Amino acid sequence: VAAARTGAVSRPHIMVPLVGSLTELEAQKKVILKAADDVFQASGVVINYEIGTMIEVPRAALQADKLATEAEFFSFGTNDLTQMTFGFSRDDAEAKFLPKYIKNGVLKCDPFEEID
Repeated sequence: VAAARTGAVSRPHIMVPLVGSLTELEAQKKVILKAADDVFQASGVVINYEIGTMIEVPRAALQADKLATEAEFFSFGTNDLTQMTFGFSRDDAEAKFLPKYIKNGVLKCDPFEEID
């Protein structure tokens, strides 16, 4: 609001993290819309903005088509998505066993660096 009053033009992107279902995104979107409306009413300034979500849990990836009906944008959280899909932490995997998995052909590549 303060930036808009100076004449600055921006289009904020509000990203809802760790969403796994459409109903979850819809619930959070209602909260955001209400909060934004309250700010706009109080300030007398209206700003165009977008609401989206981060695809960072496996369920969100599987539900992306449904999430797209409400989200105006996606961001992919590849670190969290990979950790949750494979079930191991990046730090532990890279320090302890991931190089051996790649060397021995268990995995073709580092899943934190490439998607197979």
